[in-house]
Amino acid sequence: MPVNPYDCAHELARAIRESEGFRAMKAAKEKIDPDEKAKEMLNDFHLKQLQFEQKRILGQEPTEEEQDGLHKLYEILQMHQPVREYLQAEYQLSVLMQDVQKVLGDLFLEVSVAE
Repeated sequence: MPVNPYDCAHELARAIRESEGFRAMKAAKEKIDPDEKAKEMLNDFHLKQLQFEQKRILGQEPTEEEQDGLHKLYEILQMHQPVREYLQAEYQLSVLMQDVQKVLGDLFLEVSVAE
C-alpha cells in the first residue's frame, strides 16, 4: 500500500512538536510573552542577525563594527534568563529543522539534473 507523503509530513510535524527542542522553545516563549521588553530585544536581535546574513549572502563581508554590535547584543541577551533559555531552545530546534531539511534536500538531489 503506498504511503501518503502528506500524512507523513503531518506525522513529522507531530513528532517535532513532541521533541525536547520544541517543548523547550514553547516553554521559553510562554515566559517571554508577557515581557514586551524581552520580546522587543529578541526581535531586534533577530532583525540584526537577518541583516548580517543577508550581507553575507550578497557577498558583502559584514564590518567589524557590525560583528561586534551583534556579538555585544547577544551577550546582553544572555544576561536575561528567559531570553537566554529561548535562544538556547531556538538553536536546538533550528538544528533539528536543518537536519530534516537536509534529509529532504538529499532526496531531491536523487532526481535533480543539476550537478
